[in-house]
Amino acid sequence: MGRADPSELVRHVLRVMRCREPQAMVDALTAAGDGLWSLPVGQTRLYVGRGAVLDVFPVPGDEALEEAAREVVHTGRPRTVDGAVGRTSVLPLATDGQVLGALAVGTDDGDGRDGDRSDPDLWALLAEGCALALRARAEAGLLASAMDAAEAGVFAWDFAADDVYWDERACAVYGVDPAEFDGRGETFFALLHPEDVPVLQAAIAQVTEAAVTAAESGDLAGSDRYHLSYRVVHRDGSVHHLAECGRVLVDHTGRPSRALGFVYETTGGAATSTAAHVSPDTSRDAFLFTLTRALSKAVTVRDVTQVMTDLARPALGAENLVLGIADDGRLDIVGETRVGPVLERLREPAHAMMAFAATQDEPLFIEDLTRHSLSHVPGLAVAGPLPPRSWVVLSLGSADHVTGACLIAFAGPRHFDAGERTFYTAVAVILTQSLERAQLFDAEHQRATDLQEAMLPRHLPTLSALSAQSRYLPGTRGMHIGGDWYDVLPLSDGTAALVIGDVQGHDAHASAVMGQLRVALRTCAEAALAPGTILARVNRVLCDLETDRFATCAYLVLDPVDGTLHGARAGHPHPMRVRPGDVDEIRLAGGPPLGVDPQAHYPTTAASLGRGEALVLFTDGLVERRDADIDTCVRRMADDIRGWLRTTVRGGDVDLAALAEFLAGQDDPGRIDDVALLAVRRTA
Repeated sequence: MGRADPSELVRHVLRVMRCREPQAMVDALTAAGDGLWSLPVGQTRLYVGRGAVLDVFPVPGDEALEEAAREVVHTGRPRTVDGAVGRTSVLPLATDGQVLGALAVGTDDGDGRDGDRSDPDLWALLAEGCALALRARAEAGLLASAMDAAEAGVFAWDFAADDVYWDERACAVYGVDPAEFDGRGETFFALLHPEDVPVLQAAIAQVTEAAVTAAESGDLAGSDRYHLSYRVVHRDGSVHHLAECGRVLVDHTGRPSRALGFVYETTGGAATSTAAHVSPDTSRDAFLFTLTRALSKAVTVRDVTQVMTDLARPALGAENLVLGIADDGRLDIVGETRVGPVLERLREPAHAMMAFAATQDEPLFIEDLTRHSLSHVPGLAVAGPLPPRSWVVLSLGSADHVTGACLIAFAGPRHFDAGERTFYTAVAVILTQSLERAQLFDAEHQRATDLQEAMLPRHLPTLSALSAQSRYLPGTRGMHIGGDWYDVLPLSDGTAALVIGDVQGHDAHASAVMGQLRVALRTCAEAALAPGTILARVNRVLCDLETDRFATCAYLVLDPVDGTLHGARAGHPHPMRVRPGDVDEIRLAGGPPLGVDPQAHYPTTAASLGRGEALVLFTDGLVERRDADIDTCVRRMADDIRGWLRTTVRGGDVDLAALAEFLAGQDDPGRIDDVALLAVRRTA
């Protein structure tokens, strides 16, 4: 039987799977709007159940069909029934080895002949969709029953937005009217028993740091799950012992995004043993230990900022955190969590307060912004009515120099006792050391990047009938000078040599070898030899230099006029050919990386590049990801380009600059290698 667009079938099945009630599933199965994919109205029934008694939708049903449905549920095998209304196919609703019911579909027109809609494969697919929907319905019902039995509530906490969700049971557990709950993390901390605040601060920091560490290592065997016990104080002054079970989720960049789970009231034993018996000083020491461990892994200033905003701020129950670095007498803000629109007017006074605090020897503690005299803070007097807020402003630096400042803002007034003031002073010391170390790394990394970029072509040559774009992305996370490079070499016969390469290592030696290879390739290119011959010569040069380094490389010669292309590669990824609507690899025969075997042979492969088509050469840093091998990563990049083409290229030529920006913009935040990218397109 002919069928319409298969994408309509996908949407049809998804509509069925989203249903939670059997009658709604029947309605979705027989919806006329789904055309050829819909089942016949009046001849489609669902039988739901796993025993001798089945619920039928719609009612009433046919006794013969119901008996057949019971048999199908029992055996798990489909069967056909000839009855008064014609022939009917009865299929099991099966998933993961469980049969949850049966789907009955009329298969003829009532005169013994198969109808136009007879399609057993379609029915089997729809039956599986119904089974999945029924299983989700059953599991949701069991979960709801279990939560009811435990009197447990559900919560979710978005760290970045500081947005907290509590269902009605969770609100009851915390003693909050759902209509009055403002959804702020500060509200949660305000409900905690005062003795348990530092305990929870340390615990939240620990579970968040554990989840981030597990994500970095790829080992999530329970490290992102946690169990906490603590006390809250209701409005009537009564103390309640709670248990919280949850999980910290990280986003695709490895940063903690939210926590979710459930909370319920206990008899008090477990909560008392884990919270009330831990002293505030011990808990603060645990927090400082976790913060120190997290900051020890921070390499760059950006890393330090993320630790403070992603780990420290939520764990402290702070509303906002701002980090600034002193530079030539001014304070540059390098990190800041989002603030609500009503607090935007406090941004400039807060920054001014940080600039003042950076010159002080001790942290500043402002327990109530509405009562504090801040005549030395410009702009605060004209900021309008001040909301009830408390600030801790950390001075970062030492007696002989200023490093910066960090402002931690809390909603509402807050008293900072001697223990808390000592705690925040320790945070300032730890943060100062981490920030200064990160600044040194960033400065060294910038010098290395400048040197690397100075060794690359300052600009690409202008060639007739050929446009070119290049990008270079320096390495991160401890990398120094890289060895990736690219070149476009105009040749005397009007062709152009296209070069991309990657020297082993990330240090000054790798950069020096890269410079030697660029010179050698330029020298050999003038001889107008075949690409394979040129790579063989350069390979012998690198072997003779005894650098103890190898390099991958692809060398291609393109005639911009007729599109003739000849290329060879030495252990390097294949180039990509991009045309409107499609992407493919140009498979070049290859040999080992340069510098490995002085006798290595590099075959030359002939190909072509059509008018308006683009050629993309890249180093492995552009595509490599920790969760997949290089071939899988290349296929992912090809799929990404196809998706980009569908949304940006509509019948015209490929926009080379936009393509290069798209590929560079796909950069993985966790990337450690540097990246070289060269893209060319024939224009004639």
